[in-house]
Amino acid sequence: MAFANVVGQERAQAIAEAWLRSNRIPSTILLCGPEGAGKRLFAIGLAKALLCKEASIASCGVCPSCRKVGILSHPDLYLLLPLPPKRGRKDLSIEDVREATAAYMRGDSISGQTNIAIEQLRQMQREMGYAPTESKRKVTIVFAAERMHPAGANSLLKILEEPSEHSLFILVSSAPERMLPTVLSRCQRLALRSLGMDVLRARLVDAGIAADRLELAVRLGRGSLQRAQQVADGEWDELREMVEAFILAGLRRDDEVYWNTVEELAGDRSQQEFFLEMSALYLRDIYLLLYRGEGGMTMIDRHSFFSALGGALEAPAIERTMLEIDQAAEALSRNANIQLVLTDIWRCLRRAGQAA
Repeated sequence: MAFANVVGQERAQAIAEAWLRSNRIPSTILLCGPEGAGKRLFAIGLAKALLCKEASIASCGVCPSCRKVGILSHPDLYLLLPLPPKRGRKDLSIEDVREATAAYMRGDSISGQTNIAIEQLRQMQREMGYAPTESKRKVTIVFAAERMHPAGANSLLKILEEPSEHSLFILVSSAPERMLPTVLSRCQRLALRSLGMDVLRARLVDAGIAADRLELAVRLGRGSLQRAQQVADGEWDELREMVEAFILAGLRRDDEVYWNTVEELAGDRSQQEFFLEMSALYLRDIYLLLYRGEGGMTMIDRHSFFSALGGALEAPAIERTMLEIDQAAEALSRNANIQLVLTDIWRCLRRAGQAA
């Protein structure tokens, strides 16, 4: 029951159940893996098993403890994720965090410019210092753990080095390489993998996704069920149109589109990351169409766009632009300004358009 809603993660599930069966559970677990692999659901499922009144290797799913974890209201479950502090106060109430976590579990994204503030981590440390009220242990789940404020992460490190006998931490991250090495060294990793295309396709068919969106969602989902569902629902259409306009305008040397794109992406780190990823996928598709055929394409519904390019991009230009996108993504990970991040990509497109 604990992992009933998690698909395609049999190996990670077997490891977690072995920990529970032997009652040798690491005090700090790092649940890592690509976006959309099911880490959120897995973390909640593991918390259910850890706090279940039946104390079996999997939660019963029906006891009061399991039901409270399911609605994020268990008094021995503490939740953390990046949230902006409310105006006029530094700390967020437990109820504020639960409401935000519930939205996150439903698929809402986290603001790209928000970190887990040191005040949130200190508040968690105070809560974890108390004895459990309904279960044998207290569990903290830290979502997007790579976004812990460095000072707060160092503060958390003190607890991880000397955890109390009733405290257990689950850190959830898609980018553990951004976490402090000292924190990583205290964690037992449990890695989830990307979902296979067959798994995604089967789940989307079960969800009743229309045939004309199904294959696009599977390919653009890139191993993420949540992302595939968003693609199927049309949530990524606007971003794809922005990428297409950016590429075409660069080739045509229409600088107004460049400035409009910079303005549109400003302040939203997640949107910026997706824009760069989508740009790379479009260029890959252009390369495939030119030299290998359309069999491995991602944007299988955008033949009209590729036809509009009219052979304006040749292999050397595509390769240079893709290299610039890789470097832009690296710069973005170091908090570079989006205008600077896009500049070299735009220059590559302009040069390609001039040469065509």
